[in-house]
Amino acid sequence: MKIGVVGTFIRDRIFPWQGEEVASIGGIFFTVSYLANLMQPDDEVYPVCFLGSDFYEEVVGRLAAYPNVRFDGLKKVAHRNTQVKLIYTGPQEREEVTTAPMPPLGEEELEVLDGVDAIVVNLITGSDVALPALNRLREKTPALLYLDFHSHALGISAEGKRFYRRPTDWQEWVRLVDVLQLNEMEARTLAGLGLDASVERLAGFGKSLLGMGPKICHITLAERGSMLFYRHSDDVQVHRFPAHEVARVVDIIGCGDAFASAFVVSYLKDRDEIAATELANKVAALNCTFLGSSGIPEIKSRL
Repeated sequence: MKIGVVGTFIRDRIFPWQGEEVASIGGIFFTVSYLANLMQPDDEVYPVCFLGSDFYEEVVGRLAAYPNVRFDGLKKVAHRNTQVKLIYTGPQEREEVTTAPMPPLGEEELEVLDGVDAIVVNLITGSDVALPALNRLREKTPALLYLDFHSHALGISAEGKRFYRRPTDWQEWVRLVDVLQLNEMEARTLAGLGLDASVERLAGFGKSLLGMGPKICHITLAERGSMLFYRHSDDVQVHRFPAHEVARVVDIIGCGDAFASAFVVSYLKDRDEIAATELANKVAALNCTFLGSSGIPEIKSRL
């Protein structure tokens, strides 16, 4: 099994709701680490991104712990890597302040993904990959294409603050992929639904997304689990999954990455949407029980 990951590694500065500031590697580091640990030792993970020269050695040094991660798609560039401040205003609420995004990946950078079985596109900055390059990749590859819409639903103010807004090209991204992942706020933003709109209306939007191109859609609902939408024959199937309970939530960073990684690994193996989503919810819940990425190497033993 070979899985590509398209996105950006981020130099994170985390200001917790309680406790001291923490510096860590964020962005697709979580996706790559989860895949490396959930896959078999002879499987391969191919991260594809631009990395600032100030951050390259640190990222490669951390990834070297995983023998099944390939570095062919890491491109070092001369300027500083994107840095994000994550400022928690509550246990699960936060503000994001970012420096300039890395340049978008083009068709040439994506060539390393020839022959992979699946590609996870994680829009960490929102402009990680050029849409024409993704269009061309879709034309060329039979691989499962999984999109975590993530920060493409966020604008950037002059001060670097992220805020929710619906991009004009959102349907062009959605139509290209086999599997789409949105969190609740991303889904509400794309649907034009306020916080007072019911989950049933959100589910209606989830069903409508399957008419745009994806075969499978996830809307994650944090502590309320997730909704799965997929086609079976000519019918749209909708399943609601409760969240797995944990004794104490330590850190929610990386839950969406944990969800996506677990789903892709399971789905590639068995092509079972429900079983893969059940595993995704379980791994996302386990991600809440440790700080940062510290517990990822033990994740398989906890399943």
